[in-house]
Amino acid sequence: MTRIYFASLLLLICLCKSYGQTYTPVPITGYAVDAFAETGTDASAVTTVGLDLQLKVLYSATFATTNSLAAGLPDNGTIVNGQRTYQLKNYDSLNAIFLSANAVAPGSATTGTYTLLTPAAYSKISILAWSTEQSSTFNVTLHFVNAPDINAGTFTVADWFGGSNPMINAIGRIKRTTAPPYTVEGLTSNDPRMYAVDIPVPCDNQSQLLSSVTFDYIVGGGADSRAVIAAISAVPFVPLTATATTVPATCGYANGSITVAVSGGTAPLTLAWNTNPVQFTNTATDLAAGSYTVSIMDGNGCITNFDTTLSQISPIQIAAKARPAAICAGASTTIYAVPTGGQIVKYTWEPGAITDSSTTITPPASTRYTVTAEDAFGCIIKDSVEITVNSQPDAPAATAPAVCPDSTATLLITNPVDSLTYNWYPMVAGGENLGSGDSYTTPAITAPTSYFVEAVNGSCVSVRTQVTVTPFEKVDAPKIKADNTSGSTITFSWDPVPDATGYLVSVNGGVYTDPSSGSTGTTHTVNAQMIDSVTLTVVALGPLSCENNKNSITVKLKADPIYVPNAFTPNGDGLNDIFKAEGNTIAALDMMVFNQWGELIFHTTTLGSGWDGTYNGKKQPTGVYMYTIRVIQNDKTIITKKGAINLLR
Repeated sequence: MTRIYFASLLLLICLCKSYGQTYTPVPITGYAVDAFAETGTDASAVTTVGLDLQLKVLYSATFATTNSLAAGLPDNGTIVNGQRTYQLKNYDSLNAIFLSANAVAPGSATTGTYTLLTPAAYSKISILAWSTEQSSTFNVTLHFVNAPDINAGTFTVADWFGGSNPMINAIGRIKRTTAPPYTVEGLTSNDPRMYAVDIPVPCDNQSQLLSSVTFDYIVGGGADSRAVIAAISAVPFVPLTATATTVPATCGYANGSITVAVSGGTAPLTLAWNTNPVQFTNTATDLAAGSYTVSIMDGNGCITNFDTTLSQISPIQIAAKARPAAICAGASTTIYAVPTGGQIVKYTWEPGAITDSSTTITPPASTRYTVTAEDAFGCIIKDSVEITVNSQPDAPAATAPAVCPDSTATLLITNPVDSLTYNWYPMVAGGENLGSGDSYTTPAITAPTSYFVEAVNGSCVSVRTQVTVTPFEKVDAPKIKADNTSGSTITFSWDPVPDATGYLVSVNGGVYTDPSSGSTGTTHTVNAQMIDSVTLTVVALGPLSCENNKNSITVKLKADPIYVPNAFTPNGDGLNDIFKAEGNTIAALDMMVFNQWGELIFHTTTLGSGWDGTYNGKKQPTGVYMYTIRVIQNDKTIITKKGAINLLR
């Protein structure tokens, strides 16, 4: 590789087309004289000095209109020529620096300074100026905010009549008198004229903030020459930056490339790489691995060097692996490198400076291991693998609720840890994984049942914790017995059930009610008339409904075949209005009713008929009446019933 020569760049610049640069006005202070007549008819009243030996001045378009003159400078003071714009100071105030040798010209000075209202960085500076009484030469000094002053050199500006390359011309001049008529001079020769004087800024100072510019008059083309400097324009400094994109070279070959993307700077930009031979494009090709410099020259001839490094890659690929990649604290694993596409001659693992393609390690904490491999060309390739070391979790704590028999239970981890996984099993070791999570809902529980839960942290598993679900037990079933099984009623009883809170009974599958002896009683009496059997179900109530227990007993009855009520209510409501004998085996009967004096007041032998509580068509009063009923059953046996009947109204 060779270093680039600036001469090559300069040659290229010469071969490039010219790029225009945009000059914009720079706001300044430091004006010393008023050189432009702007209003009224008295040129001397609106200017401060004549600009040549004949005391000539320039004037604005408004002044020209007022005094019927031709030409005149734009009223807004803006001078535009191509990519250059200059801004004259307001015509009604001081608006120029006026210089001459030894201040020989009236109103002039030997030196003048323009101060920037806002310091800024510029790559080029241009002044709008002209000379009178032949050309003028002056020295320019640049002042910076945080850098030493720079002597920019000496510059010559042409006379306002007849000079080359004016920025503006044919603007007219008049004598500085107190009243018209004024005679306009120079229009036929396209005079007078203003010129651009370009002042280059040294490359090393273009990024500095310019604060002021000083002009020192040196010499004129004649003894009475004087210079007028009216405005400053400049090209703002734009830093030049470059971003490199590389294609690495293959080990042992010059097949890499570097591409730079350049922004900023002053056009035109010319690139040159320190390659052999020199390359002049944005992309340098056919490069071996190494360091390279691209020199970029901008339109001001300033050179910026950018350094970049081109790496090399091996055609061999390598992969760092581990078996396993996650281990428990204190366990070991194997790390190994797998090359593809060629042969590796040297391995180094870090941390540990392990010089083998594989090794067994026991890291105390999670660690990334990097293998550095070298191929036959000396190229280095790397890869890494993360070994995760998990802590051994403690056996989890879990709770189980007591539940009713045949109910599910939800088992819960006490204070679960988000980073852990919890697995549930039916046995202390092995077995099917029933589910994972901070809780587990069991199937219906009928007997005490144990489950087991473990905590998992990556590949690390705790011992299992036993969690037992115990269902509530039912109270004992009542032991029921019937005290008598004949007559019109039957009484059932049962022994008190331990832990029972009360009892409910149901007769022949009917609704459950409290026993006839009360909610906590242990007997119940049933009306057994006209029925052959009674089934009584007794429920012993536990503290919870699932603790209830029940038992039933069915009793065959020895019932009286003839039923005679002991009261009736003949009030016409359709209920118990007739006093009569009932039975399923009655074949014939003879029934008589007597009042309290023994008088027979009703008699019948008709089956199904009875006394309606009247005698001779009159309602009998409430009271006790005597009856005699003789019944012949189907089997020809005779039953006689005698007793008292209550008539109730």
